[in-house]
Amino acid sequence: MKVSTVDEMRNLDRKAIEDFHIPDEILMENAGLATYSMILNEFGIAGKKFVIICGLGNNGGDGFVVAKKIHSLGGEAKIIIVGDPKKYRGAARSNYEITQHLKIQTGQFETIENLKSDLSKCDAIVDAIFGTGLTRTVEGKYKEIIETINQSGKTVFAVDIPSGING
Repeated sequence: MKVSTVDEMRNLDRKAIEDFHIPDEILMENAGLATYSMILNEFGIAGKKFVIICGLGNNGGDGFVVAKKIHSLGGEAKIIIVGDPKKYRGAARSNYEITQHLKIQTGQFETIENLKSDLSKCDAIVDAIFGTGLTRTVEGKYKEIIETINQSGKTVFAVDIPSGING
């Protein structure tokens, strides 16, 4: 298996969109499916509880795809959105709306205490906050959320790369 650097992943995404005209929806579905497949093969899904923490960009959209797949295979998915879901656009918006039609439990991040409570009740966490597009230092509530995830003692599956790592 080849492991790509963050810059290589950014270039692959750009090339897929610009040179090969692969729509965002397909790229998002493929990213979510790859994460879901890894969870299925390495951890299992049926009868397990997952918390999927989604940011407001396409990485959050990838997280919605993972939540749909977990839900379809008998896992319990709870989505926590870090921010206002009205800000989703394009493929991320479409996948968010699908999760709502599927009645997948969804809430917005409120407090670290609530997050800790949710994480204590799950078997694994899906980190879909930031992906390869992150180019700044993580601060504020995002930093607190990432630290809480890392200190949870739970198995964590990241879409793209773990949030906060920007290469």
